[in-house]
Amino acid sequence: MTETIRYFDRCDVSHGLFFDATALLHHSRSDWQDIKILETERHGRVMLLDDVTMLTQSTHHVYHEHMVHIPMACLAVPKQVLVIGGGDGGTVTELVRYPGLEAITLCELDGAVIEVSREWLPDIASGLADPRVEIRIGDGAAYLAANPGRFDLIIIDSTDICDDAHGADAIANPLASNAFYAAIKAGLKPGGAAMQMLGSPTFYTANMARMFQRVVPQWQSFKPVMMPCPFYISGDWCAGLLSEVPDLMPTHAHDIRGPLKYFNMDIARAALALPNEVQRLLPNQE
Repeated sequence: MTETIRYFDRCDVSHGLFFDATALLHHSRSDWQDIKILETERHGRVMLLDDVTMLTQSTHHVYHEHMVHIPMACLAVPKQVLVIGGGDGGTVTELVRYPGLEAITLCELDGAVIEVSREWLPDIASGLADPRVEIRIGDGAAYLAANPGRFDLIIIDSTDICDDAHGADAIANPLASNAFYAAIKAGLKPGGAAMQMLGSPTFYTANMARMFQRVVPQWQSFKPVMMPCPFYISGDWCAGLLSEVPDLMPTHAHDIRGPLKYFNMDIARAALALPNEVQRLLPNQE
């Protein structure tokens, strides 16, 4: 029998999850965070940042396909994309499936995440080698502010920005500030869209409501996007689709290289259907 080592990801005082790893393949401390890569028997390799689950090889595609293909389906002829965060490369690897994209810029604060992913998660990070991809190590919000009117799509693939475990002030995170949303608007071309990871409405309910209250008044179109993420806390996860195009919808089919594991246009439409408890978090809802 294979000997295992148990690693814990604690979500709150009452709940968490664990991985029984057959090996700790990598463990380092960057200037920003603790990085671990585990090997597991049934779920492939697992990335933990500060002991919080970022992805598993077996299920990461559900998250990454939602984050990329739903907003891409909202755009008729996208050419330029910016990804903020996403140093594991999963979002970029989905984007390079689109031959019509001309340029993809990845802004990742922690270059060590990119290096570790390239070494230990090469399948997930493979898109980083595409010649259309430019990698910039540094503050994505600052880069966005310095490049107005450049992008058709902006994807914010960050770690949690809505976390009740960090208290009510979590909403002050720079990626949830009014200044950041103003920079997104300025960075988009006319007709462009943004997709932002928000968190779990089940575990981060209060902060999710505050996020909705902050974002909704600032955009002509804001749509929460629900996605199942098996190894993210509660299994339900939420992103936000943002645009100045009224009632933006995923209606455009694009040429995509290779088969997708999860996403199709029925999934895109279904992801915009909200459970009642999430609807009630939106402003002016009962």
